[in-house]
Amino acid sequence: MLGPLTGLVLTLINIFILVLIVRAIFSWFPGMLYSEAGRIIVMATEWYLAPIRRIIPPAGGLDISFLVGIVLLYALAIFIGSGNIVSALIAIVGYALVFCIILVLVRIFFGFFKMDPWHPITQMVMQATEPFARPFRGWFPRRQGQFDLAPVAAFVVLLAAYVLVTNLYRFGVG
Repeated sequence: MLGPLTGLVLTLINIFILVLIVRAIFSWFPGMLYSEAGRIIVMATEWYLAPIRRIIPPAGGLDISFLVGIVLLYALAIFIGSGNIVSALIAIVGYALVFCIILVLVRIFFGFFKMDPWHPITQMVMQATEPFARPFRGWFPRRQGQFDLAPVAAFVVLLAAYVLVTNLYRFGVG
């Protein structure tokens, strides 16, 4: 059973996660971060996101610092709620795997469409996912004009790793 102080801290963490999500949504609409509400949101979150952004800078015009920040806060909430550092670390690995799976899935979808190879987001996705596809290049070499199967193999392996990690978490290792 959680004490009242622990419950309060967990509630504050969840509220801050909500504020981070609002900031991310505001960033999708030009000018929203410059509104009065936007300035308040930026002021409330920049102290937390700036150090993360220094470690993980925006890539291809895409700032993922808020995602990393949310994952860290969820892990902190798990640790505070359970007192188990292994559970928190498994949660971080699980969230990181989900992010990697999504990126590799986007790359696979890029293979179905003629994506502009010079677009910053296309380059970011390709660069971020190539380390996952590279181990499978020996089995599935990249050929001009053919569908790239190496990211598909990487997707399957990442998905299997995610299932393993979530089962570790669910069945008591965490």
